[in-house]
Amino acid sequence: MTRTSRSTSPTALLGPDAAGSKPETLVNISATVIEGPDLGLVYPLRDEPITMGKSETADIVLTDGAVSKEHLELTLVGSAVRLRDLQSTNGTYVGTTQLIESVVPAGSVITVGRTRIHLRTDEAPMMITPSEENRFGDLWGESLAMRQVFAILSRVSDTEISVLLDGETGTGKELAARAIHEHSGRSSGPLVVLDCGAVAPELVESQMFGHKRGAFTGAMQDRAGVFESAHGGTLFLDELDSLPLDLQPKLLRVVENREVTRLGEVNTRPVDVRLVAACGRSPEEAVKRGALRRDLYFRLAVVRITLPALRDRLDDLPLLVQVLLERIGGDGIKVVEGEGFDHLRQHPWMGNIRELRNVLERALLLAPPNAQRFDELNLRLSPLLAGTEPRKGTVLTQGMLQLPYKEAKDAAVIAFEREYLRAALARNGANLSKTSRDVGLTRHHLRKLLRRHRLIASPKTGSQEG
Repeated sequence: MTRTSRSTSPTALLGPDAAGSKPETLVNISATVIEGPDLGLVYPLRDEPITMGKSETADIVLTDGAVSKEHLELTLVGSAVRLRDLQSTNGTYVGTTQLIESVVPAGSVITVGRTRIHLRTDEAPMMITPSEENRFGDLWGESLAMRQVFAILSRVSDTEISVLLDGETGTGKELAARAIHEHSGRSSGPLVVLDCGAVAPELVESQMFGHKRGAFTGAMQDRAGVFESAHGGTLFLDELDSLPLDLQPKLLRVVENREVTRLGEVNTRPVDVRLVAACGRSPEEAVKRGALRRDLYFRLAVVRITLPALRDRLDDLPLLVQVLLERIGGDGIKVVEGEGFDHLRQHPWMGNIRELRNVLERALLLAPPNAQRFDELNLRLSPLLAGTEPRKGTVLTQGMLQLPYKEAKDAAVIAFEREYLRAALARNGANLSKTSRDVGLTRHHLRKLLRRHRLIASPKTGSQEG
């Protein structure tokens, strides 16, 4: 598939997860007090030194008695912040590391006295010019929404800052993480993916941090965790909000200190990784319901990129259909818009690109031998595949009522399963062990059902999925 040439696009307005208006600045950063007597204080940083302390002459005046009069100097340097301790009495820390002078990435949390300060990206919208390309890595799209995403992905790839990917299931979050890695200076290193929702809770800590032989029953040999495995490369933590809460402080320490301790060991091991993360649902919702710690969210969401749903970029359908058909063996079929495409455009695509691929695979499988025209494909789009939400008080949808009895019954049963399991997951904070006990199913059976309804990621995803 060749790139579609296009004229220069106008500059588009994006949100805070995009990029700064200056070419050399990726993000605008503010020092935000998240713990201490001055909780809530926000001060924007500049590319010239700003002092912090309890002296009235300081740029940022703190009332914390454990802070020195002139405690710290902060300077915005591109997408990072230079910290210089001004010979303070109690020191300046990032995690457990005391700093004299250092450049730290946006998203870091620094401690001065009894005050913790988050170096967070601003909420004001910033400007970025959409990409002129119709793909980035294995993500495809010609719509303005996707070309904006490509521009952001391109810019963050060249940095070391942490990225939080947001978007509905099937929009391509894992592909975006892979594209970031492949376009970064770490592309020659490993890309390691950990689906936090697909690992049994009792095994997540070992998978993440590694273990020593004999650390627990079944630990027959030493094993490196994903942080060590990703050393020199990129680590993608998917379904981060499924990570047990008791492990999230440990993850935060590793992110801040860049060192891990295997289970059963006391010595730390340095790790050099670039972090990309994604949540199964809205990160804000995960924080509100207590599934994701606020400080961990702040630390990882230095740059947040939202992948648009397919129904919000229907102009990309012809390109996506052509690309997907070529990938699944339908490269001889000529894609021409017509009645078939009208059906595609009217479909809600709750499963996004993953659902589109499934529809095309099924249609290609049932197509006549040697089919060459797109209108020869049977693009049957059932209410179940549409992921239609049930109306209040019933699992029946208007579309189901138009089906034959048996198909309508099957669709209603599966819609009930999906909503029942969705509610059970939310009630138990997306913890599979708790949910399995709550609903009376084995964890294996529960995970199988959740994957069937795409409420958690499958072990292996195909192209254009996330």
